[in-house]
Amino acid sequence: MRCLRRRHVAAIAATAGLALAVVSAPAAAEPATTPPPAEAPPAPTDPDEAYNQGLEGAQTVAVAEAQRLLAQVMADLGTAQQTFAEASAAADDARANDVHARQQLEIAAQAVARTQREIDALDAQTEATRNTIGTIAREAYQGNNLAALGVVLGSETPDDLAARYMGMRTLLRTADGALSAMAASQAELSNAHARLEGQRSARERLADQAGLSLAALETAEAAALAARQVVDNTQTLVEAALQSAADARLQDYQRYMELLQSSTEVGELLAAANYGPGYGSGTFIRPATGPTTSEYGPRMHPILGYVKMHTGLDFGRGDGRIYAADAGTVVEARWNNAYGNMVIVDHGVVDGQRLTTMYAHQSDLMVVPGQRVEKGQYIGNIGSTGYSTGPHLHFEVRLDGQHTDPWPWIASAPLPGGAAS
Repeated sequence: MRCLRRRHVAAIAATAGLALAVVSAPAAAEPATTPPPAEAPPAPTDPDEAYNQGLEGAQTVAVAEAQRLLAQVMADLGTAQQTFAEASAAADDARANDVHARQQLEIAAQAVARTQREIDALDAQTEATRNTIGTIAREAYQGNNLAALGVVLGSETPDDLAARYMGMRTLLRTADGALSAMAASQAELSNAHARLEGQRSARERLADQAGLSLAALETAEAAALAARQVVDNTQTLVEAALQSAADARLQDYQRYMELLQSSTEVGELLAAANYGPGYGSGTFIRPATGPTTSEYGPRMHPILGYVKMHTGLDFGRGDGRIYAADAGTVVEARWNNAYGNMVIVDHGVVDGQRLTTMYAHQSDLMVVPGQRVEKGQYIGNIGSTGYSTGPHLHFEVRLDGQHTDPWPWIASAPLPGGAAS
């Protein structure tokens, strides 16, 4: 992500960053093809906000569309990265659970093996005790004069009787001990079998859990892999969006430089012209009924990252008509690549300076050069021709060919008389 952001900043700086402080139209010159490098402000993360910021003061809608696309794919990348992080964490947890389940299964298997060895040992011990008891029984009841009657009748002397009696008691005590040991072994053997059964059940349960944990691990790893692929694919889209935004910014810069040159050419044309006395009153009406949407003067573009000079005052659509701000003579009514359908009206000399007004981006041309117009006359229709991102009137006031702030001229001006028609 950090690498992508560095490339993002580099792409912006290489193609759209400027530090121009343009306050008036420069002398005519060949338009620059690439902007000087400078760091631009970060793009907004909301696609609609990015679109609106890109549209503000841009020469083409492409800048706004590229910014919206970039914001969207950057948001998609953030979502994809978050999903990948969560999937990776889930895979790590599943891996740890799988290891724990296998460890528990191994412990259970070892417990079963130990209990089985204990049972085998008890079986062997029980068998040995059983053999001992069998031997004692045979000796006691099947010979060697050790039967109770044989002890009495077979004794020849009192000492022989005592010896035989003691031998018989020792043999019987041995038999009793063997029987007790055998009973204890049988009890231990029964407990061991019960424990073994429980351990085997636990081992089977743990084996099932281990199988489930392995399946969960495989699912989690597959999800993490798929999320990683989404991140990679989205990063590819981000790279493409960055390039698209860079191309749009470069095109916008080149068109802005063409606009500045057109503004300079218009100023030189007006300054060199020798018009008649003019018919203006020196006071204006508003040239359109819509609200003002963009002020005169320099402003930092929020996306392009450089200062643009706005040489006029923009009006919204309103009733869609354009009105002559004052009486005068049409001196220009033609197409201009930057201004689109453009009309310039000469109002004569005011306070020693030649006063002209420009009406740009018209949808068509309704007047012709040399035509006299009256204040408030309907002279055109608001459009979006030339370097424009939407229908509006770009209105300029020029003194001796140089643009000046139109606001003082129209701040208190009334709406055109024909606005209601």
